[in-house]
Amino acid sequence: MRMLRSGVLVLAATAVCTVGAWAQQRSYTATTVGKHADEVLGVFVNDANTMVATCSLDETVKLWSLPDGKELRTLTGHTAQVNNISFSGDDKSLVSASNDRTIRVWDVETGKQTQLLRGHTAEVIGVYFNPIEGSSLVASTSFDKTVKIWDAKIGVEAKTLRGHTMQTNNVAYSYDGRFIASCSDDRTVKIWSTDLSKKDPIMTLTAHQAPVLVALYSFDSKYLATADQNGVVKIWAMPSGDLVRSINAHLDLVQDVAFAEDNKTIVTGSLDKTVKMWDITTGQNLMMNNVGVEVWSLDVTSNAGLIVLGCADGTVRMLKEAGTEAGRSNRGGGR
Repeated sequence: MRMLRSGVLVLAATAVCTVGAWAQQRSYTATTVGKHADEVLGVFVNDANTMVATCSLDETVKLWSLPDGKELRTLTGHTAQVNNISFSGDDKSLVSASNDRTIRVWDVETGKQTQLLRGHTAEVIGVYFNPIEGSSLVASTSFDKTVKIWDAKIGVEAKTLRGHTMQTNNVAYSYDGRFIASCSDDRTVKIWSTDLSKKDPIMTLTAHQAPVLVALYSFDSKYLATADQNGVVKIWAMPSGDLVRSINAHLDLVQDVAFAEDNKTIVTGSLDKTVKMWDITTGQNLMMNNVGVEVWSLDVTSNAGLIVLGCADGTVRMLKEAGTEAGRSNRGGGR
C-alpha cells in the first residue's frame, strides 16, 4: 500500500485529512494485563470506569477491573465466537452477541446469564444497550441483514428493522436515546428512530467506498464516527447527517472506534497494528502507538487516559497515559 502523505484537502464542506508528519501530543505506556485463548473481538468499558468487558473467538466473555486490569470472572455459555458486548446504562447488566446466532444477557455482579435472545437467522455481529439509565432495550445486527430491537428484561424481540442489502456489521444507540445507527457491507450507514412505531430509516449515509465496519455516537449525540475496511474514518454531524470530516486513518481495516467524553477526541485501532488518537474538530493526529499486533477492538475511559485493546494474539492490553490517575474521571450519562 502507498504511504499516506501529510496535508489537508477541503472538498466542499468536508475536510479530508491524511496523516504524515505530526507532533505526538499524548504519550502512553503499554502493558499486557491478561489473555483469552483466541482473538479478542470486543472491548467495552463500563460507565463508572471501574470495569472492562472483553469477548473472544474462544466463545467466552471476561470481566476485568480498572485501572489495575485484574481478571474478575469468565462468562461461559456461548457455543461459538463472541463478537461484541455492551454494558447497560446502569452497569448492572452486560449483553453479548455471538456466531451461535444468540444474544445473551448477563448479571455483572454474579456473572450469571439472565436472558437468552433468539431470533436472528445468521451470526449476530453487533449489540448495544440503550444507554439511557433504566432502559432494558438492546439493539443488535447480524449477517441476516437486519437490525433487531429487544427488551432484555423480559427476553422478547420488540422490532425488526430492514433496509440494508448486505450483512450488518455493527450498531450503536445515540446517548440521548433517540436514534440507532447501523452499518453494513453494503457501504452504507442507516439511522433509525428508536420510536418502535417507525420502521423505515430516517436517513442513509453513503460516502464510504468500502464495507462499513463500525459506527459510534459521541456522548453529546452531536457526532457519529464510522470506519471502514479501507481504514477510512468519517465524522458526521448529527442529527443532520452532514459529513464534516474524512480521515485516511489507517493502512488496513478499522474494526473499532471509541470517543472520549470531551466529544472531540476519538481513538481508532486497526489490523495495521497501530492505535491512533484524533481530534475530530481539526483532523489532527494526537497519538500513534504501534503495538506490534493486529488490534480488533478497543475502548477508553472517560478522558482517554486509559485505552484497553483486544488483540489478534488473544491478549488484552492497556495503554496508560503518563501522569493520569489511570484515566479515571466522572462520566455524565450513559455510555
